[in-house]
Amino acid sequence: MRAAFSAAASLATAFALALIAPLIAQEAQDDDEWDVTLARGETREIDFSTAEGTWMSLDISPDGRWVAFDLLGHVYRVPTDGGGDAELLTGGTGVATHYHPRYSPDGATIAFISDREGQNNLWMMDADGSNARAVFTDMATRAVEPAWSADGDYIFVRLQDVAAGRGGSGRGGIWMYHRDGGEGIEVLADQPQAQWPSPSEDGRYLYFHIYTGPPGLQGRDALAGHWQVRRKDLRTGEIVNITDGTAAQQVRASSGSAYAPEISPDGRHLAFARRIAGGTISYRGHTFGPRTALWIRDLETGSERVAMDPITVDNAEGIKTLRILPGYSWTADGSGIVITQGGKIRTLDVASGEVATVPFSARVQRTISERTSASFRIDDGPFDAKMLRWYAASPDASRIAFQAVGRIWLAPPRHG
Repeated sequence: MRAAFSAAASLATAFALALIAPLIAQEAQDDDEWDVTLARGETREIDFSTAEGTWMSLDISPDGRWVAFDLLGHVYRVPTDGGGDAELLTGGTGVATHYHPRYSPDGATIAFISDREGQNNLWMMDADGSNARAVFTDMATRAVEPAWSADGDYIFVRLQDVAAGRGGSGRGGIWMYHRDGGEGIEVLADQPQAQWPSPSEDGRYLYFHIYTGPPGLQGRDALAGHWQVRRKDLRTGEIVNITDGTAAQQVRASSGSAYAPEISPDGRHLAFARRIAGGTISYRGHTFGPRTALWIRDLETGSERVAMDPITVDNAEGIKTLRILPGYSWTADGSGIVITQGGKIRTLDVASGEVATVPFSARVQRTISERTSASFRIDDGPFDAKMLRWYAASPDASRIAFQAVGRIWLAPPRHG
């Protein structure tokens, strides 16, 4: 019961903070003394080294020398030839968080997401971590999932309006910004829920995934085909279905969802994620599933195959998530894919299916702010339930069954 109330309280707190965040950010913007990178309240320091991470989005440099990855709110890079000590690229920014790194086509710049100005907006830095600068700052717009255009002049990014109906930007879906900034261009006006932009290297196509299931959150089902990949022709505006189909009670009209698309450098193969129906994973004595695998589709023949199984379990049915799967990328020559799996950085040889590991050791030094919360205790003892439902009396009227606090109870009737 304590866990249920705690989860409900956490969800309510998160919802309330989401509603007032734009107002807080605006007040902070108006106050010259406010700095969102400073720790607040009672702080504490953490300092440790780790050789693994959870939900790390990563990218490999065009020359194949470096892998940039995010870990606990910072961006690091590590050499691909033997790995080693990871180099911190976003240090000196206090309690700000940074994630989703992406190398520019020439390898000189990394696009990433940072909240150092008060909101998760699009930023760039030189490949060594220097010269960080914002592409845009907007307190009412959250950005995730950056991807460079083939010419390196533009960055595609998914936006979310966090103040809809309260003076927000109205921006959502996939937009495109010039690397020097500006107002941005909406790329998919008719697909406001589009996610995960992946532009082709010839500059013609943009691949992405969308949610095609029933509205709301209750009906999300990755195995039923509620996520699918689309492609937009940036010259003609035509959008075509790369994957499609939704399973129903009467017919299995889908091979499952497809999401997190990444187009190969030559434009022929598309990597994407899909669950393995009935597949499970065992971890520390626990078995759960279904597991997620990386698939590759030949866009000329239409054939599909499993390229790596398993990868990180997706979040296709989650809410309030930054992305459906950690970011991954093809190598420049199209022979390999770099992806996180099992807390490690893996390199997949696409032809043979062989998987290797890029070892790393990352030092994590962070100042932790005091949590903004109200302390209270929920008594574990008996209490008076205020909502009793679904009464049913036994045939001899000696017992009453009813539902309360998520359970079925039996009690003698009270008379008088």
